[in-house]
Amino acid sequence: MNMPAAFADWELRPELLAGLAEQNLVTPTPVQDASFPAVLEGRDLLVQSRTGTGKTLAFGLPILQRLEKGPGRIEALVVLPTRELALQVATALGKMARPLGFEVAALFGGGSYRDQLRAIGNGARIIVGTPGRLVDHLERNRLDLSSCTTLVLDEADEMLDMGFADELEKILAALPAERQSLLFSATMAPGTADLAKKTLRDPMTIALSQGGKSAPEITHVAYECFSDRKTDALVNVLHADQPGLAIVFCHTKIETEQIAERLREEGFSAGFLNGDLPQEARTRTLNAFRRGLIDLLVATDVAARGIDVKGISHVYNLGVPRDPESYIHRVGRTGRAGASGVAATFVPPRDAARFRRMLSNAGVKIEMRPLPQAADVRKRLREIFHESLTARVAAGPDDQLASLATELLGYIEPQDLVAALLAGNDAAKATLTAGSNVMAPRKPERTERAPYADQPIRPGDVREHFEKEGPPRKIRERGPEGVAPRERPLRKLSEHNEPGFKRVWLNQGKAHKLMPGGLVKLVCSVSGIKGEAIGAIAIHPFFSFFDVREAEAPRVVELLNGLNQKGKSLKANLVAPVGESK
Repeated sequence: MNMPAAFADWELRPELLAGLAEQNLVTPTPVQDASFPAVLEGRDLLVQSRTGTGKTLAFGLPILQRLEKGPGRIEALVVLPTRELALQVATALGKMARPLGFEVAALFGGGSYRDQLRAIGNGARIIVGTPGRLVDHLERNRLDLSSCTTLVLDEADEMLDMGFADELEKILAALPAERQSLLFSATMAPGTADLAKKTLRDPMTIALSQGGKSAPEITHVAYECFSDRKTDALVNVLHADQPGLAIVFCHTKIETEQIAERLREEGFSAGFLNGDLPQEARTRTLNAFRRGLIDLLVATDVAARGIDVKGISHVYNLGVPRDPESYIHRVGRTGRAGASGVAATFVPPRDAARFRRMLSNAGVKIEMRPLPQAADVRKRLREIFHESLTARVAAGPDDQLASLATELLGYIEPQDLVAALLAGNDAAKATLTAGSNVMAPRKPERTERAPYADQPIRPGDVREHFEKEGPPRKIRERGPEGVAPRERPLRKLSEHNEPGFKRVWLNQGKAHKLMPGGLVKLVCSVSGIKGEAIGAIAIHPFFSFFDVREAEAPRVVELLNGLNQKGKSLKANLVAPVGESK
């Protein structure tokens, strides 16, 4: 069925149209346009649509349209994974339902039992709740769903990810067999598909986010940086971006606290969310974020579930998410309702290939950007500071302050006066001290492909070098603790068989002033691996060998090949295992 292009053309109750107009909602979103007629017809729906596409009104409007006015028995149940989502949906539906004369009750963990029981007793027609609290009320015989005619499972994939499968089973058992069921999910994982088969009857499928596609309004950016410098890199990027409201995603709880503290030290207003935060503190932090009292929210994936805050301009990933769905779900907090947004990810070198594959699978185009350094940050802050001063001057001076300025200039040199005033201004000081220089993984400067780069070198291939250059050099071997190091000859190539390591040949040696420490620094800076991932090293006059962990070896070789090192193009190859024929 083709729907009209505006809500005003729909056959909606005047109260609902007035409520939409009050919120400046004129045109339905695609999920609303596709769902409205099907829900009115009584069809079961399986809807795949990402977070932030207007799903609440997609099921809310048709449910509100067909309910009889006034109090009565429960006719619709909406189940969501988190208390934040439950409260948001209940508030949105309640605002539309109140002019029609019926109430919406929100049942979620951490909320007052007394208030929830009062809402049920007052004849709430729509129940919005989280699985745990709904089951709690059912088991205490405080909630009767026998009259419910419509079930909505919203963010179904998240409910399953959070382990609510058993609770959903109990809720489904308490509902009438004859009912309309609507399942909304951002992704269609196997568990979600199984739940749909169990819950829905001959459903109509509406797929608006197949393959985990991201909103076209989002610009996807990546910065390559080493894991131990990601916080410094984040600080630099935040100074450069100057985001409005932004979410920073971390992997661990302790990271959220440490990074929020660091951001506050850098002059940003930041708060954190993690699973250990008490509900009262969580609610206080979220409210401050919604009201713009804090600009940056640092959170883990689990703690951020259900956050739906308008006006988020940026999402920052401190590390690569585990899969495309997680990435799409994270960045879906920005770029909503047609607004533009930026999703930035800080990618350690070891995850770069996985990140590229992940975004390719999600159909996302990524823009690689160089990390802004201290000079870039300070230049950006100076520009902002100059703009703010220029705007104040353009607005016209305060007469009293102008008089004071004239008085001060009568006996203080202008430059000294301005410098003294700037000394007490944090924004001015930041233009001189903010940011830091963050070493980024070096990009190989490809000049020519190394000959035979696809062919591993065999031990026999290097025998000539050993014969020409004489016996291997001596290296220093660390003795027992407290005993001075002793000299020992480097073992022959055939004797290096350390499990889990691969040998790499490099076309630089002593003649190029390459030393063991320099070799380790070179490999680590290019690939991002740590020193312990490098094993035995043998440096000869015109070439070298070094062992590297097997999992990292192919990537190390790839990154070294063609790199311009002091005007010379590096060439590297894997050395085949001893005994392998050429």
